Amino acid sequence: MKNVSLYIAKRYNTNTLLISMLLIAITSFLVGTLIYIGDSSFKLIQQLLFPRQMMGLKENLIVYGIMFLYLFLQSFSIYYIFNKTLVRLEQKSKLLVAFVVAVLSVALAGALIFFDLNNSLIGNCVILILISSALLSLIFGFLSFLLSKRRITGVNIITSIAVFAITIATTSLFIILSVFSGLEKMNLQFFSNVNPDLKISSAKGKTLSDIDNLTQKLTQNPSIESFSKVIEEKVSIEFGDKEDIAYIKGIDEHYNKVVRLDTLIQHGSYFNFQSPYEIIASEGVARRLQMYIDRYNSARLRMPKPGTGMITSETEAFNSAVANPIGVTYINDSYDKYILSPIELTQILLELPPNSAYSLELKLKPGISQNSAKAALQKELGDKVVVQTRQDLDATFIKVMNVENLIIYLIFTLVIIIACFNLAGAIIIIIIDKKVQIKTMWSFGMQRSHIKQIFFQTGLLITFSSILFGLTLGSIIGLLQNKFQLVMANSFVAFPFEFTLLNYITVTATVLIIGAGVSYMVSRKLPS
Repeated sequence: MKNVSLYIAKRYNTNTLLISMLLIAITSFLVGTLIYIGDSSFKLIQQLLFPRQMMGLKENLIVYGIMFLYLFLQSFSIYYIFNKTLVRLEQKSKLLVAFVVAVLSVALAGALIFFDLNNSLIGNCVILILISSALLSLIFGFLSFLLSKRRITGVNIITSIAVFAITIATTSLFIILSVFSGLEKMNLQFFSNVNPDLKISSAKGKTLSDIDNLTQKLTQNPSIESFSKVIEEKVSIEFGDKEDIAYIKGIDEHYNKVVRLDTLIQHGSYFNFQSPYEIIASEGVARRLQMYIDRYNSARLRMPKPGTGMITSETEAFNSAVANPIGVTYINDSYDKYILSPIELTQILLELPPNSAYSLELKLKPGISQNSAKAALQKELGDKVVVQTRQDLDATFIKVMNVENLIIYLIFTLVIIIACFNLAGAIIIIIIDKKVQIKTMWSFGMQRSHIKQIFFQTGLLITFSSILFGLTLGSIIGLLQNKFQLVMANSFVAFPFEFTLLNYITVTATVLIIGAGVSYMVSRKLPS
């Protein structure tokens, strides 16, 4: 009987699932078409009304208003033609008309492009109208043909809506998890460009004690390729009539062997370490201070003097120095408030001895595990210092990303639960529609539990199909995003899309558990 119930469920859902798949494909095509028409028409309207002009809120509202009006008129015109003007034609004839219109429109648009008429604004407008007419004709032609089939009933449509809702929710969850995986990987790569393999800092206080002994041990350690002394502290920086609070990071001439900082210089040059009075500003500091590379106009740096006592003047409260900005760098948003300098400048501002440092940053030789090297160094150097790996330095960022990922996952899980209300409604409608067949199977001796299994397996088939459609659609969108960079995070970087087995398993398990639970609960409620 179990095989019979599964056969009945499959037989009943085959036509419905095919309809659902076609509706999902047509809807995806429609969304892509509307995005293309909207984006292209926005650019053309902007060129027509506000050429070579910075647009404010008023101008944007005007352009968007005209764009949406054009979208509505274009879509309504094609819809009216296929559902009102051609109402007496058979559906196959409508589909043929849609193909003819599409082919002719694309051919005319191709001819205009071939004869270089797309260089003018009017030519581009005509091309847009032709291509959008071709795409919309195909969409409405297919929809008209599909919805006219006699085998499509109200139950089919309701079930198709359930499949469509769960598919879109599945696609959304997969896309958001994959994008977050890509963002996490991208940001970790950014951090790996500026964070060392290991960092040694003092367990008590800021300044490393007995630094000569530490450097000697590091020099003799076979696992360490290079190391650099670093001092990092808050500083007030003034350039022209603007002032900002930033972090200054003093580095020595070996730092470039630990972190290839010279490759991150956007403008200007790297330190030659011949003079301590030079700085490289982050893009954020340079923007806020309107700082430019200038060896004649200097920036003034101020740092509170160490010690206690009564302060009677500014010179008693602060150490100050002037330094020339020689470069601008962009690392990531976490380094938006940083400036870099030779370590001697920070020693001067903090009144520290020439050989002092707050930390030592290390680069390990290839193939050496960071965790094993950390444990060995911590044991060798004792408890007066703290040894941290790159993962330890990035721990806060990783925690924030994981919390954000969890929150987004929970939100979209709630969306899937809401979408599964459609599944519950579809199963209930199927039960009501098949009430006579249920009584017939019951009268032939089929047990009530086996009849319930038919509807439970129907829900499972709908859920499985939605997962398959959703993951396929999400994967296609991901491939297109990675290939053509459809959605940009900023002017230069597209949102990354990372395909991981964990995301596929997470999405499948989440949707399957929710769908199976809903199917089980609803299938228990058979009419008596």
